[in-house]
Amino acid sequence: GLIFDYNITVKLLFVSTQGAVRGIMAEAIAKRLSKEALLNIDIYSAGVEPALEIPKEVIEVLKEKGYSIDIPKPRGLRQVPYKQVDVLITLSPEARDSCPYVQYHKRREHWNLEEVKDIKNVQALRKLREQIEENVKTLFKIR
Repeated sequence: GLIFDYNITVKLLFVSTQGAVRGIMAEAIAKRLSKEALLNIDIYSAGVEPALEIPKEVIEVLKEKGYSIDIPKPRGLRQVPYKQVDVLITLSPEARDSCPYVQYHKRREHWNLEEVKDIKNVQALRKLREQIEENVKTLFKIR
């Protein structure tokens, strides 16, 4: 397994269907938790069919716990260094099925995150945020 190390910079990519909810949440959460753990990780997110914008509800739910988003809108796979990433994490069945396998990826895993169908459902977004936090902490071995 790949070790997240203090000395080497690892590139990590999260891919979801539209890159606007699961992907963007994972990126925001992983960016802050990796910084707090002093890990050198370049973190990206993308959507296989990127949405045109990030829903304001997603931004709000992240802000509740001090997470911030530093990209204006979801990215597509062509806008991230897909072939160069060390770790690829897919966050939806669509992403898992449509992300090509690349020999350079040292690790690839799939997180089973339920899609939030109604973006106005703040409780569902909070639940998703907590689930992603747990997964990121496990990934980075933060406890």
